[in-house]
Amino acid sequence: MLQENRTFDSYFGMLNPYRVANNWTTSEDGNTYTVDGIDDKLSKFSNVDDEGQPFGLFSLKTACVDDMTSAWLESYGDVNRYNFDPNRPILMDGFVHTAEGYAKAGAGDGSFTDLVGMRAMGYYDQNTLNYYYYMASQFAISDRWFSPVSSKSTPNRIATMTGGTTQGLVFDPFVDDGFTQQLNIETIFQELDQAGVTWKIYYSITSGGCTEPEGDCGPSGHSSAYPTTTFNDFTYSTKYVYENPQQAACTPPTVGSQQAVGDSSNSFCIDTTHIAPVTQYFTDVANNTLPSYAFIETAYGVSDEHPGSGQSILMGQQQVAKIINALMQSPSWSSSVFFLSYDEPGGPFDHVPPVPGSSNLNTDSSLGAVPDISSIAVNADSYEPCLPPGGTPTLHCDLRPGDPGTSPGDAPAQQGFAAQLGFRLPNLVVSPFVRKHYVSHIPMDHTAIIQFVEDLFIGPSAHLTNRDAAQPDLLDFFDFSNVPWSTPPTPPTPNAPPGTCTAASMP
Repeated sequence: MLQENRTFDSYFGMLNPYRVANNWTTSEDGNTYTVDGIDDKLSKFSNVDDEGQPFGLFSLKTACVDDMTSAWLESYGDVNRYNFDPNRPILMDGFVHTAEGYAKAGAGDGSFTDLVGMRAMGYYDQNTLNYYYYMASQFAISDRWFSPVSSKSTPNRIATMTGGTTQGLVFDPFVDDGFTQQLNIETIFQELDQAGVTWKIYYSITSGGCTEPEGDCGPSGHSSAYPTTTFNDFTYSTKYVYENPQQAACTPPTVGSQQAVGDSSNSFCIDTTHIAPVTQYFTDVANNTLPSYAFIETAYGVSDEHPGSGQSILMGQQQVAKIINALMQSPSWSSSVFFLSYDEPGGPFDHVPPVPGSSNLNTDSSLGAVPDISSIAVNADSYEPCLPPGGTPTLHCDLRPGDPGTSPGDAPAQQGFAAQLGFRLPNLVVSPFVRKHYVSHIPMDHTAIIQFVEDLFIGPSAHLTNRDAAQPDLLDFFDFSNVPWSTPPTPPTPNAPPGTCTAASMP
């Protein structure tokens, strides 16, 4: 399951003092594990706004903040505000500037813009994210989990399902590029079908209820009951769900949406053994009938934790808790692993550079030898970021003039998508087999989960791209012999969300 738009430091940067205070630092192997967070770095990092005022790291007092961005240009600018050269200094100095620029583009100005910039340096701790902090401390996390593309949500969700490729695209192909056709790229679901492995996507919201401000809800034009999932972005999805406004006979294995999901308009065809509402997840968990691989789509704009969407992050924490708790309390628990992360960083500060050869620049030596991310920062295939001829985006080129990669001296022009990953992301690995209180320092991105599924259900040589093939096997998270959490812990009740959040009400 992928939530929306948060960096590791903005959520889990303060895990260490919480773990120490509760004596949750030592695993059953006798080793003590430390998180590469910001708890010992609070005075070290600051960013300067456009007027020259410095803003340091600070604890956020509100459960909702303004929207920011980590799109292609902005992500490179966060690492170095003015220079995209591969030999550029790694300053991590652009977060406040980028957030201010995004606010100005949205018609914000004056003190409001300054506040948006300042909030890029804000973080949460256990006082807000009580459920997440508990679960991250009991089970396992990685402090080297990155998004696969140095851009925003849709490219990263596409890359997650394809094993790492967008086939050259750095923007949202539908909202930004204006594409109306689906993408003909192989996904993990097609690969699993070919191997005879069961899978299911559980969707949390439909087109009629989708309120995500950045268009992460997929192609427009669907009927209101149509499932919202990134899978819709691919041509292969039409085998399992497609529009049928004329109510013609559905092509098996799909059936009419009225019969399948109670859609009164009966305007699309769907196979609910592969695409089902999240309510079916709770039934499948309770009945021990989960597929081999399940992908849970977030409720975009409702409980996805996206900044600037009028929702408290606590709504997302509540929903995730409901989903994980149902698994822990079910017969499915004994044979399952649940991976939670966030599709992309969204704009808040993170101190770990997502740049090969430099990812440990700000890492404290007390953590020991932490591998650089160069092992996973590889190009997925032969497609690289490119400027389309004539300026109109094509299926494989959608850079804009001045974007990183348009000048021959730019890092992505020389190294493609391997030049820079997306920033670190919050994450949880929850399973009866997960090591207690474990922290992994092995670099990975979302496609490591794809590689894990391929290894487990298809074979060690299976991969969709060079990117998922380069990922770690994730076995360091687990102890399959002793089953540390055969009896799961009892987590706290997640904090309740406040009323509706608006920019004007944010302190």
